[in-house]
Amino acid sequence: MPELSLVQQVTMGLNQNAVDEWREYREEKKKPLSALALKKVVKFLLMYPEDHQQMIVDSAIMNDWQGLHDIEIKKQTSRESTLQDDLNDTSWAR
Repeated sequence: MPELSLVQQVTMGLNQNAVDEWREYREEKKKPLSALALKKVVKFLLMYPEDHQQMIVDSAIMNDWQGLHDIEIKKQTSRESTLQDDLNDTSWAR
């Protein structure tokens, strides 16, 4: 399998688990990736951090997509203060 050697050559910054899941998904759908398609998938995924790569693949699989697309990652808002802190805040009066 020449495509395996391609993926193994590019490991820095690549979420190999995500690539493997994508290949497995495509094979199960009877739409295996050609060597060129795999090369393009790797190039596309390398534009993103490894955790984002996994989210792209997960989203594509959950939505039954045939290809990978960029997805917007919603940032979680963290609350550093409690409601009590907010009610007692007098910094606005300074």
